Amino acid sequence: MVSKVLYRPFEETDFDSIATILQDCWHTNENSEVYNFLEACDDLAYCLSVSTFSQVALVDDAPRGIVLARTGQPDPTWTQRWNEASRDFFTQMRTIDKDALARYEQFISLTGNIDKDLLRTSGIDGSSEITLLAVDHNTQGLGIGSVLLDAAADHIASQGYTQAFLYTDTDCDWKFYERRGLRRAAAHRATRDERKFVPREMYLYRLRLSD
Repeated sequence: MVSKVLYRPFEETDFDSIATILQDCWHTNENSEVYNFLEACDDLAYCLSVSTFSQVALVDDAPRGIVLARTGQPDPTWTQRWNEASRDFFTQMRTIDKDALARYEQFISLTGNIDKDLLRTSGIDGSSEITLLAVDHNTQGLGIGSVLLDAAADHIASQGYTQAFLYTDTDCDWKFYERRGLRRAAAHRATRDERKFVPREMYLYRLRLSD
């Protein structure tokens, strides 16, 4: 049976389905699945809060992939909406498992610092970023990731930018980006202490949008 694949901007009714995809990809470390889901929800809320563009892949009418991107500053009302959601997720996570939340906060802090170093090392100005790309493992092979990445690149180019960048790491399919023409511009290998919280290696990739 051939699946029907459609693409449209993110709608709030997509949130739980997309958060479940993020949970399956990156938020599986803790014993409580409820906690893991809330962690994924916070991850998605943050990505939404800093993004100005979205595209969701619907497979047979169900959200199965998403790309988010940022050019310039997002609308303050939009950012506030998702920051408030993030605070609510943190409150729920703290109620379920304070120790797990502490580990997550350490991950956020370390990742933020490492990402800043990667951006500085790369020499990229940081104004045009692909902030999230995630696809349901069950729909791989349909070309969804490539279509979503192209949609983000086309949008960023339409805003007058000549390049974009994204962060990825060894917990992700970073080779996909190289197959799609992105090039590694900076890398960080985690120390022994950092490895308790972050992936073994973290990368910044550059996508040139014009010669």
